[in-house]
Amino acid sequence: MSFLDGKFHSKWTKLTFCFLFLLPLLYPFLLKPGEQLYSDHLGKFILGESVGRNGFLSGTLVLPSKSLDPEGNYCPTECIRIGEELISPFPAALGYVYAVFLPWSGIVGVYVAVAILILLSFLLLSILWDWDPIYLGVLVLASPFLVNGYFFPDVGISSFLFLWGSFLFLRSGPSSSLLRFVSAGFICASSAWFRIESIVFPLSFIFFLSIYNFPNIEERRKIIGYSLGFFVGLGLLLGIQYVLYGHPLGPRFSFNQPTMFLLPWKKWNIYVGLLIANPNRIGFFGYTPAFLIVLFFFIYYIFFKKNPFRRNEVLGISNRDLFVYSGLAAFLALVISAPNDGIIDFGSRYLHLSLPAFAGMFLILIENIGEKFRKIGKIVLFTILLYSVYVSFSYTQILGKYGRKTTKLNAIYLEQKPDLVVVQIRTYSQILGKYFFQTPSVWLMREGNIKNFFSKNSPEQFKKILFVQTKASILESLNESDPFLKNKYYESITQALGPDFKKVWSENKEDVLIFSMERK
Repeated sequence: MSFLDGKFHSKWTKLTFCFLFLLPLLYPFLLKPGEQLYSDHLGKFILGESVGRNGFLSGTLVLPSKSLDPEGNYCPTECIRIGEELISPFPAALGYVYAVFLPWSGIVGVYVAVAILILLSFLLLSILWDWDPIYLGVLVLASPFLVNGYFFPDVGISSFLFLWGSFLFLRSGPSSSLLRFVSAGFICASSAWFRIESIVFPLSFIFFLSIYNFPNIEERRKIIGYSLGFFVGLGLLLGIQYVLYGHPLGPRFSFNQPTMFLLPWKKWNIYVGLLIANPNRIGFFGYTPAFLIVLFFFIYYIFFKKNPFRRNEVLGISNRDLFVYSGLAAFLALVISAPNDGIIDFGSRYLHLSLPAFAGMFLILIENIGEKFRKIGKIVLFTILLYSVYVSFSYTQILGKYGRKTTKLNAIYLEQKPDLVVVQIRTYSQILGKYFFQTPSVWLMREGNIKNFFSKNSPEQFKKILFVQTKASILESLNESDPFLKNKYYESITQALGPDFKKVWSENKEDVLIFSMERK
């Protein structure tokens, strides 16, 4: 259906689409790129800067603290040792994207480019769903598709590649060339360079296409072409990662795999955090409860209304609907194998590529509500969606406030001008922000780490050292009037540095205790 000639020709519908398409371009102002350099985001920046400093020849991390910590025991960002190299668990391909933009546009260019890719993703999905404003509205306003894609550039790039490849396949005609289907599969496989779990979605799509459409000779040609392109792209990815990292699924898989192979009944905390919530994050259905109804409907629908094994006649199911079914099936597979992301992070990032499928299944649910309950059913569903719109708004606000908070930490670093920064929790290396490569930084978690590090690196080489201690480790014994009293971490620091170092500045913040030790 054409946007200009279809039933959605009204002025208000056009304005709605314009608003939804412009939202990604507003996010660089709502979540300013310069304020997002903390935690995982800082780790991706470090990877990108390292790729650039290595002349695009290696993803080995370039750390200012390397001479102080050659074995990487106290790496201030997430890192994995492979042989003699320290590498990031984040996708190397993402590091190359950062490295392209950083020299001429800084971190702003990365996020603006990703925002444009999200806008293009909206365009592709709108065409596939015949410019249905309900579909796009649910995806943009009532799901984390936009905020996840922008906030996590690897997610945004991966989803665009998957949707681009899927679009090429779904919009092909009877006369389309085999090369188009091969290209579609290869592009879908390329999304795994940025998010390894995206492999599951094309695999699930191929499975559903084969189950429902393989007997059709015309569809068989398309399926074989798409499968060929996908498996060639997948083989290239797995082969290169095996050569570089010794594992076909790469460093991120190695980083997460200890929890991936737990028995399902031992992963209850992971499932709860991934799907509902945990103390720090909201989960997939915690964000969009309506999608839980959609999931139950899908299970009923696929087994009782569209089950290919229960009838002999050819089922009239479009490839677009098969794309939807496969996305929800991939969702279930990913949940079962979920790594520790469910405990430590926002669940929908890991399950991001299933969001377009959930939005599509939502429309199928609306269409299948019985005539008797159609009006009340729609009212209930759209009322629940209003809650998710509120969550989208609130989540964006929370991220913006946290970003501004980290910028204030950057200012402390500039005021203190230390020769070394020591953080007790890696997350707080964010105090360096974009200045990370100017000053050595190390992660010293426990008192023993402090003793060991300074026994190998004489304190005499430093004039001033800035320490960032998490208050979570001293809450029980914390004396608000004097947070250094009975503070074992601080005591181990004074012992390791010796009497020549004195505390010259401190700030007792909400979650951290920051202080500078200066040599006389």
